[in-house]
Amino acid sequence: MYRNPFYLGWNKGWSFLFFLEGGIAKIEAKGFGISITTKIEKGESPFESADRLVSKEQRIRKSRYYSWVRSINEKQ
Repeated sequence: MYRNPFYLGWNKGWSFLFFLEGGIAKIEAKGFGISITTKIEKGESPFESADRLVSKEQRIRKSRYYSWVRSINEKQ
């Protein structure tokens, strides 16, 4: 398997792989112990796809973290 030359400097900790699955272009992001995949939308560049994918995951992670912090503070 070849190394993926695509790298986003603003998103340290994530690596991206572009591939075709059933004729559909997809992107896979791996980082922080998870792997998420989505299709590349029509008219979207690979950079935009990667940004959308990781941005969504980071929002979910922050939401879970703050939910956890609230639950800890309620117990005190």
